[in-house]
Order: sequence, then structure tokens, then C-alpha cells
Amino acid sequence: MNKKLQKILVLAAWSLAVIGVLTILGFANNTLDEKACSEVDVNINNIDAHDFIKNDDVFEMLKEKNKKLKGEAMHKIDLASMEKMFNANSFIANAEVYKTINGVVKINITTKRPIARIINSSGESFYLDEDGFMMRWSDRYTANLPVFNGNIYESYDVCYNINYSKTDINDSVLIKNNLFGIYRLAKYLDSSEFWKAQIEQVYVGEDVELVPLAGSHIIVLGNFQDIDEKLNKLFIFYKYGLNKVGWNIYETINLKYKNQIVCSKIKTVPSTRSQVSNKK
Repeated sequence: MNKKLQKILVLAAWSLAVIGVLTILGFANNTLDEKACSEVDVNINNIDAHDFIKNDDVFEMLKEKNKKLKGEAMHKIDLASMEKMFNANSFIANAEVYKTINGVVKINITTKRPIARIINSSGESFYLDEDGFMMRWSDRYTANLPVFNGNIYESYDVCYNINYSKTDINDSVLIKNNLFGIYRLAKYLDSSEFWKAQIEQVYVGEDVELVPLAGSHIIVLGNFQDIDEKLNKLFIFYKYGLNKVGWNIYETINLKYKNQIVCSKIKTVPSTRSQVSNKK
């Protein structure tokens, strides 16, 4: 057998194999399309155990959009429209929907991970997630996160489509939107186990002020610039200063000045007992 004939035979064999596979796949697809949906299998990955979405919520979303699945012919089930619906939900980071040969519709959902709770000046609550997107407030579940309040005028309905992680905070126009700075501070706190545990509230006013869990002081950050430099400076002060002199002697620790920390001590108020004693 010459080499040319051998090549032809090999090519023919491969062609027959490909045609066979395609035929089997086509038969499988036709079989699947003829089937009715026998089951809907929902799998939810709630990041960091934040329980924003439950299985019942998924079925409720399907019901609201009149998307009947169980018992429906598989060829009538629109996977793309379902994925689009789920991904439009502010609690969902990613949704994948697909069919199996057994007539099961699989719905895999991964929820977003919030890093800050916002209470704006109107009292409206919402979240910022780790990727810089806003999340609606949930009446059913509250995440344990640093709370940002004060002069925050942005609302969810107006700003929900902005990605706060991608725009330069130094932009002269956008810097007026406090959520850009809030995201960067929240992201920094979230990156450190120490700061994530230490800071429980942030007030946005003329100065940005942080309320720590440990100690009697308020941390004056100033603005949202140079966050890492300021908090690194404070960490060193905590380690070599407060650990020696005590955590409850200062009223404020001011970080807004370059290369220095300005502290004001708590004013001691004489107790009633000592005042009575002095009169005697």
C-alpha cells in the first residue's frame, strides 16, 4: 500500500468518525428537545455565607416572569432569557442555566459579596460589593459590615449602574460622588483582617471619621486620599504607642496631616464622690 492511499484511508476513517459523533449528538439533541422538563435543580453559592438569595427566591423570580419549567417541553425553555433575568438581580454576581440529557434544568447562581453598608442622608440603605457595584437593601438579611453614613447623597435608583472600582477617584467632577472614596476605603478595610474587625462605622462629613471597636477615640481620616499611608501610620501608632500608654486616653487621633499624627486627650471630669470629698 503506497503512502498516498494510506493517507486517503486515514482521512476517510476520521471523516466517518466525525460524522458518527455528529449523528449521535444530533440524535441526542432531538431526543432532549422531545422531552419534558422533569426537574429544576437550583444550586446557590452564597459567598462568605451572606444569605441574600434562597432557592425559594429563584422559583419566585421564575414565577414572576411566567417562566414555567417543570413539565414544559425542553425545546421551549429559553436558557438565555433566564440567565439575563437572574444576572439583572442586584444580589447575583453570576448565573448559569443549562439542560441535561435527563430532562433536568440546572440553575447555578453565585451571589455578590458586599464590603460596605451605606445609609445615605435620606436614610436609604444599600450595599457596595467587592467589585464596586451597588446592591439593594434586603429586608430579610443584614450583612455584618462597616456602616458608612453622613453626607452621602447618592441613591440606589440613580447610581446603581455605576462601577465605582474603575473610575479615577482624582477626577475633579466624579470626586464629588462620595461613593468612589467610600468604595476605596471599604476595599482597603476588607483587605485586612485587622481593620475589618476594628472599624465598625465611618462618618462622612467635612472630614471622614472612623469609629473603631477598640478604644475610646475617633479616627479623623480627613479625605479619601492616601488611605493606605494614613492607616499604615495609625497601625504603627497602635502597635508602639497605644499598646504602651493605653487605648482609652485619647478622644481623637487625627491622621489628615502629612507625616504626623495629632492626638487630643480625653478631658477627665471629676466624679461626684471626689467633688463631695473636696468640700469637706
